[in-house]
Amino acid sequence: MTLNRMMAGFISAWTLILTACGGGGLEGGDYSSNAPASPEPTYYGKPTDMDAAQSVTVTLPAKFLYRGLSFTPGSSTNGLTSVVSAANAIPIAFAEFHIYDSSGTRIQQGETNTNGIASFMIPKTTGTYTFKVFSRAYNDYLKVSVLADIYSNTPHYAEKSFTITAGDITAGTKDLTSAPVYAEANESISSRVEGGAFNIMYDILLANEYIRRNIGKNNGGTPSTDTNVWWVADKVTVFWKAGFNPYSYFGSNSPLSFYSPGDRKLYILGGVNGDVKSSDTDHFDDSVILHEYGHFLEDVYGNSGSPGGSHTGNFVIDARLAWSEGWANYFQAAVLSGADAAFNNADENRAPTDPRYHYYVDTYGYRASGNTAGVSISFNLWQDGTAASYDNTASDLAGTGTFREVSVSRALYKATRKDDTQYEATKYGGGVSFTNIWKTFAGEDTSGHKKGTPLTSSLVNTTTYPVPSVGLFNYLLSVNIGGATAKWDAILSEEKQTKTTKDYAYYLGSTTCSDVTFTVGAPEIKMSSRDPVTRSNQQVNNDFYLLYHSGGSGTLSLEYTSSTVGPSSEPLNLDLVLYKKDYVYFEDAYWKAGYSSEYVAKQSRQTASQATESVSLNGLSAGFYIVNVKIDAYEKAEYKLKSTATYRLKKDGVVICGTER
Repeated sequence: MTLNRMMAGFISAWTLILTACGGGGLEGGDYSSNAPASPEPTYYGKPTDMDAAQSVTVTLPAKFLYRGLSFTPGSSTNGLTSVVSAANAIPIAFAEFHIYDSSGTRIQQGETNTNGIASFMIPKTTGTYTFKVFSRAYNDYLKVSVLADIYSNTPHYAEKSFTITAGDITAGTKDLTSAPVYAEANESISSRVEGGAFNIMYDILLANEYIRRNIGKNNGGTPSTDTNVWWVADKVTVFWKAGFNPYSYFGSNSPLSFYSPGDRKLYILGGVNGDVKSSDTDHFDDSVILHEYGHFLEDVYGNSGSPGGSHTGNFVIDARLAWSEGWANYFQAAVLSGADAAFNNADENRAPTDPRYHYYVDTYGYRASGNTAGVSISFNLWQDGTAASYDNTASDLAGTGTFREVSVSRALYKATRKDDTQYEATKYGGGVSFTNIWKTFAGEDTSGHKKGTPLTSSLVNTTTYPVPSVGLFNYLLSVNIGGATAKWDAILSEEKQTKTTKDYAYYLGSTTCSDVTFTVGAPEIKMSSRDPVTRSNQQVNNDFYLLYHSGGSGTLSLEYTSSTVGPSSEPLNLDLVLYKKDYVYFEDAYWKAGYSSEYVAKQSRQTASQATESVSLNGLSAGFYIVNVKIDAYEKAEYKLKSTATYRLKKDGVVICGTER
């Protein structure tokens, strides 16, 4: 998840629940400690040159241990299990390491290779030395620092002492291949559980390698300064510590992993109050780690328009939030499926035989005597949306998938599986390549387009497409793949999605159209029992349009008529709200309670059904705004909302209509 934007004017009175990710950032003053932060230590990854004749070359492998995942769909024994054996430890690749002499002086440094091997020269001096490998890398393969806390900003490490003897000096080499250094995953052996830090680092490496391979920028595994043939993500900083809840930095006791947009910082849950046995932890939850890294990629390489805030996978939510969370859920499955395929020399777009890779999986605790453990969240991305047990789309209206997080995830995952792979009878993958997904997401290809010069047909083209959603993504993706694919279209239909922005942020750029009709309203409901307010149905009760205001004067008006349908229904009362582009939706519960929102530029909310709502555009700066035509459904029962309302929008008396840009 990502942290939400603070809602100025009423946040102190109405606390928003954060159950998963979104957008916005927090300032340094939000931290709960007054301790001054130290800068992250200088990175030393370049070896000191030494005369081979005067040196001993040491070879030492570095590996990390982790807790395995037992996962069979529907099983009651799912969850983290025991620490893997040393034979199954994973190499710590491309990581910074240091060598210290007996006095604690650093005498050499370097980076491990792709197999986690550290090879280094030290002077021909007998004695005991200490090898430390750190949870950070800054090189052509990976740029990440996994740090223990926001105050000391120091990386985690695994260490091993070794001795240089007279015989080693004579030989000029010392081979420690049979005695690797291990980052531990068992808190009984090491309370730091440093294997967790290296697992986080490893997942981020998997993501980088997946993107490199699948956008044609792997160059046969050889780094290059030519950005058309080699790719590595910008640096990300991760804060994690065993037994620690990073949300406590922000004054909350709720256990949480999240990403802070704009800061390029991930916060991964290490447990609660020192407990890593039964509490929720995420350092071995690959889905969670990669989900949060997906938000980093969205922030740095895509268009992160999410407002943050509460969300669950089976609730109709803000379309920008649904897109952001849906992307992150999809990305973790794509990376894990790709890594599994690459390990088995298989097609990375296949549907893996192990169903675990079709799922998003979040665990708590680990299975051992006396522990509470299991899976808190799991949902399948490789299934028919109309038959799904979670976030089912069967009874949804057309377009609802634009507002459903898990529907977005499923559609993306199914679209990128091979078109001869089958998830239900007569239902197949869409055969869309990740190359085209990345083109649409980041505007990047192998012909000179990248962050600074993105493709116009991408979310990064914010001059034309300032507000992201899955409808916009699908529209741009169809441009990049050169038209329709029958199997992808079938997936979108099943998930109640389209290749248009008509369901969200339709551009008001035409003057010829038919009037628009709300056929029925929906009662406002709470997202969960802990939700402090009822929420408007973002699809049924709301139409959202994108408007460019050139500045100066003007009037925006809403004209409508409403008709009752049933004997107890009431005419629908429509409101007109003009939001700033990067808005947070202002629920009626807040408005009715007398609160205001900094995100509302102008609004017209007559208390009873009127023929017209109107706002002045005078004084508004030039730029994009979101026009929200909404049904006032606050505290109204369903039978009262069984009415219709037909409306048109006008600017300075001229009808304005939605169109695709």
